[in-house]
Amino acid sequence: MPDWIPPVLAGTFLVISYRLVRTSGAGLRVSVLLMALLNAGVLWMLGSTGPAWAVVAVALVSLVAAVHSLAAAVQALAARIQRVDTEALRGLIGQASDAVGPQVVGVCVMFSGALVLTAFADDAHPEGRQFHLVPGADCPFCLVEEQIRDFLGPADPLLAAYRAHLKEGSSRHLLVKRRSEREPWTGRLRDRVYYRVPAPARRPPCSVHDPLLGRP
Repeated sequence: MPDWIPPVLAGTFLVISYRLVRTSGAGLRVSVLLMALLNAGVLWMLGSTGPAWAVVAVALVSLVAAVHSLAAAVQALAARIQRVDTEALRGLIGQASDAVGPQVVGVCVMFSGALVLTAFADDAHPEGRQFHLVPGADCPFCLVEEQIRDFLGPADPLLAAYRAHLKEGSSRHLLVKRRSEREPWTGRLRDRVYYRVPAPARRPPCSVHDPLLGRP
C-alpha cells in the first residue's frame, strides 16, 4: 500500500470526527477531551507505522479542522442569541409562565454583566435559544430575584441561597420548571464554576446588592 494512503485515511477520519462531535450536542469539555484522545491515538499509530511527514501532515489537517469546527460552533451559538430589553425579557418570561405543557426557564447573570434567559422548549421557541439582556440601568441580580419571587413565592428559601452564593462571588444559574400547567413550579440553583459575579464596572449601582457584593 502506498505511503500516502494511511495519512489520507487518518486525516479524513479526524475531519469527519470533528463534525460528528460538534453536531452531537456534547459539551465543550467532553468534545475537547474526545478529540484530544482521538488525535493522540491516530498520530501515535501513524508515528509507529509510517513516515514522520505523515504525522506532521495529519496534525496540520487536524488543526485546520479544529479551527473550522470551533468557528462553526461559535457561529451556531451566535445565531441562537437574541438581544432584548428589560420589558421584552419580562414579556418572554410571562409567556413561559402562561404556557401549556412542560416548561423549563433558566436565568443567570454572566461574568460580562449580561442577563441570559433560556426557555421555551416548543416549536415556536426552540430549545436552546438564548435571550441576552445587555448591561444597563437595571440590576441583573434584582431581575433574577424577581423571578424567584414570581415563580416560587416571596418566602422561598432559594432567595437566601442565591444571595449567599453571590456574597461568595458565585453567580448561580436559576432553573425553574414544571411538568404541566397544573403543577407548581419548582426551582434550583445550578452550580457552574465559571458563573462568576461580574466586576463592579460591569453592573449598575444597586442599593440591595452593592453592600452584599462589597461595593460601597
